[in-house]
Amino acid sequence: MIKSLKNKSLFLFAFIVGSMSLFAQEQDVTDKELGQFADAFTEVQIQNQKSQQKMIAVIKEEGLEVERFNEIQQAVMDPNKESDATEAEKEKHGNATSKLEKMQPEIEKEVIASIESTGISINDYESLAAKIQQDQGLQQRLQAIIVKRQGDKS
Repeated sequence: MIKSLKNKSLFLFAFIVGSMSLFAQEQDVTDKELGQFADAFTEVQIQNQKSQQKMIAVIKEEGLEVERFNEIQQAVMDPNKESDATEAEKEKHGNATSKLEKMQPEIEKEVIASIESTGISINDYESLAAKIQQDQGLQQRLQAIIVKRQGDKS
């Protein structure tokens, strides 16, 4: 559940620098635009970590460990999988899920604000993310920018 919420709502592009199409041609993206995207991407990662901690806290407050919550969630999502959850665990899972769903609009708002705080609009961020996903050259350029900036902070 945490993974699906995170992926759905937080605009994470965790695999941007991973295995993407090798055949795409590099899009016309300036270094400045890619730099802004790198800043925004880093901010999204920070927001994601904060959000994960909040979600973990909610699950634990309901009396479940994250691993058990995820096991129950997988059984809920897969009609072919039978759940061994007790009624009490199902209730705790339901309560946690409800609270997590209520958190989503605020998490989304925080992520959008963190993206826009870097000087890039959410539309430009999403557009660049799509280009980067399809273009190995852009992925390499982005990775180099991120690595360089992390090295500069050390």
